[in-house]
Amino acid sequence: MADDSHLALQAIIDEFKTLSPETTSSFIFKKNGGIISSDQDTSKEAIKNLTDAFNELSKKAQVIEGLESLTIQGVEGQINVTGMSSLYLATVSSRAADPKIVKSLTQVIVPTMVKLIDQTAPAAKEKELPQTVKPIEKKDSPKVGKQEKKSAPKPKAMSVGSEMFLPRPPVNQFMVDRISGFLVASDTVRIDSNVVMKWRELYGDNEIGWVNVETLEGKTVVCRFKPIKDQRSNGKGIVQIPEKIMLRLQTGKGKLVIVKPVVEDAKEKKA
Repeated sequence: MADDSHLALQAIIDEFKTLSPETTSSFIFKKNGGIISSDQDTSKEAIKNLTDAFNELSKKAQVIEGLESLTIQGVEGQINVTGMSSLYLATVSSRAADPKIVKSLTQVIVPTMVKLIDQTAPAAKEKELPQTVKPIEKKDSPKVGKQEKKSAPKPKAMSVGSEMFLPRPPVNQFMVDRISGFLVASDTVRIDSNVVMKWRELYGDNEIGWVNVETLEGKTVVCRFKPIKDQRSNGKGIVQIPEKIMLRLQTGKGKLVIVKPVVEDAKEKKA
């Protein structure tokens, strides 16, 4: 994250006690435990203890696709952890704190500020986005980015030579649903498991490791994918997309996108 963004987030943290005097600690950290900004009264040891405990708890929450937010209330105080894309906001406050103010700060104001900072710093976003997610030209053969030497592997099945041996990739239209959480990969979308099964039946031994996601406006991204585990979400015609990919596609929840598999010919792979 750029230095200007760090300063902006630090300014937000510095104002916490002004807006909520009962808040004794506040800081913003990354998924890996790295600290983005913190108030002057909170020790590094206290921050490490909280982030370590949160990480351990999140590992046990894999069955529910990770943690997006957490609130723990004690006799005299309470802890709030709120997910904000790839960052997390943690606050410690006394039980005397106004719950409406705490909720407004942790769930509305700060997350909105972080989102605005991300949107006004596209260069920083480009640098942070994993190389496995790259914009591609709208052509039959997905060239990942322009003049990129280090990029996601080009799927051989999409080349002219391999199209003679493989069926044309099926095209599926889905409605976008936002997915987030501590353990959610920011470079991976989630597809209806029944659709993924049909892809694998169609292509047999040929590997499907990537999908091509395209908006109705022509914005396109090649990225990794996983089947949706929750059966309640299958069969609803949705694709679950993390916020970083949504930003690259300039789309949002409820919008329509076209998804098709990127297939690698097993014969060419062996060769």
